[in-house]
Amino acid sequence: MLYNHLTAEERGMIEAWLFEGLSASEIGRRLGRHRSTITREIKRNSETRRTNSIARIPYRATNANNLATLRRKNCGTTNKSTPRLLTTIQKYLNLKYSPEQISFGVKSVPVSTNTIYNWIYSGVINFSPKNLRTKGKRRRTRSCGNVLKRPDSSYYEDRTIHDRSELINNRMEFGHWEADTVLSGRETNVCLATFVERKTRQYIAIKMPKKDSRSMMLAIKKLIEKYPTGAVKSITCDRGVEFVHQFNIGILEDTFGTKIYYAHPYSPYERGSNENHNGLLREYYPKPTAFNKITQEHLDNSVNAINSRPRKTLNWKSANYRFSLELKKLNRKLALYNS
Repeated sequence: MLYNHLTAEERGMIEAWLFEGLSASEIGRRLGRHRSTITREIKRNSETRRTNSIARIPYRATNANNLATLRRKNCGTTNKSTPRLLTTIQKYLNLKYSPEQISFGVKSVPVSTNTIYNWIYSGVINFSPKNLRTKGKRRRTRSCGNVLKRPDSSYYEDRTIHDRSELINNRMEFGHWEADTVLSGRETNVCLATFVERKTRQYIAIKMPKKDSRSMMLAIKKLIEKYPTGAVKSITCDRGVEFVHQFNIGILEDTFGTKIYYAHPYSPYERGSNENHNGLLREYYPKPTAFNKITQEHLDNSVNAINSRPRKTLNWKSANYRFSLELKKLNRKLALYNS
């Protein structure tokens, strides 16, 4: 019997339907899958976090798809730690050899330096890290947490800035924004969601309790609901974890019709207006300002001061002035449409 693995699109539908309260049987019926396939998928990727577990709760399509990719990479792996090899490595460790010297200098040891370190720290080799030459202080562990929160590269294919129209790229149409996050000092998680309207350079900053997708979604929702329909047609952002939650982005696009575009990795110049305005805001709140000590009212006053300055790029008019003109045009269009 031919079996096809669940796709990223199917996992996204599972997440959305679970959020609506549908049962595994109903989800399986809608996807044309057996209910046990759905049950097994949810169970594997929604379990309570345990020691050494990479699963998270509740079920998230992004995590599930990345977990499946990680599992496929591990298929067919074998354990190289034979008793004879471990004995050889331990012999040379007792002779004060470093793991690197053992890996490259002992021909009978066919494993890498990192493998030897991993075996030491995981207890596969009965040798204390404190007996290493550097006492184990140089070891650095890598976290996969952020990787699991990010969607596949295919998710960005129809959302990159290459898909924006020329009207957006040339700043000819009102209602297209750039977004970013300004971090606080280390003592607090409170940060800022910042937005710049590309045509008028109007700048907005909204406090967030922490840098995560839910807080960013609520900040974007505040921005959209603050202005009339059509004032926020699209938002261009980077690929930080706060911007890439597939389900939250889907809700924003479906509910408000606001399109999300992503800049390329390590390309802040593709959101140059936002980066520039964040620099202007830092004149009021230099690093490492703790934003939990700054009120939204105080923040609004600082942002308004930036928006009130005359700009050369706006023919020496202020962002506030140009933005108010665009809002008046938009309101007139809406009035004609509703009449």
